[in-house]
Amino acid sequence: MAMDYGDHASGFRHNEVIKFINNEVLMNGGSPDFYMAFRSRPWNEVEDQLLAVVVDPQVPSPIKRACAWSALALSVRVAARQQEQQAYRVQRLQAQLEEREVAFWSLSSQLQRLCKEREEVAAELRCTLASVQQAMAERDVLRGRLPQAERSVQIYPLPQEIPHFFHLVCPLQSLCPAEAAVASKEGASIKSRGWKLDQPPV
Repeated sequence: MAMDYGDHASGFRHNEVIKFINNEVLMNGGSPDFYMAFRSRPWNEVEDQLLAVVVDPQVPSPIKRACAWSALALSVRVAARQQEQQAYRVQRLQAQLEEREVAFWSLSSQLQRLCKEREEVAAELRCTLASVQQAMAERDVLRGRLPQAERSVQIYPLPQEIPHFFHLVCPLQSLCPAEAAVASKEGASIKSRGWKLDQPPV
């Protein structure tokens, strides 16, 4: 018997078909050897072996027919194996596709979060830049006023008599005789310029 009835990998679904092929193999003088030898091999090897049997003039015709029936059964088995492998590949591709979709949505969420953070950082950067520009403008204004202030100090120096003025507004009795004499002279000098002792110079 070439094929087993309980072999689901054979590709046949009906036991009557399996029985018919087995009978044809046995009735033509064949054996399960051809089927069993190539049951796990690819179809090109099966066909090459069948070709070697068919073209051999020393092989009887019934044996050739038996090998042809075995090759037919093997072709169905190869097709079933390829279909199973294809189904497995499809399942793997579907699983990979689901993984890629999960990764895509995860990356999409991260991208949205990063875009939001980038907008926030850009807004903070714009505010900081505006503050820096304002500070630079104020610095330029103050820098422009500095020479004018320096010229004003050079044109209008503080009078030398101001330190003695504070002594003049104080009672002369609180000073020693030498200081009182100096203060009296300073007061007379200031009065000659039109200043009053009880008022600061204008």
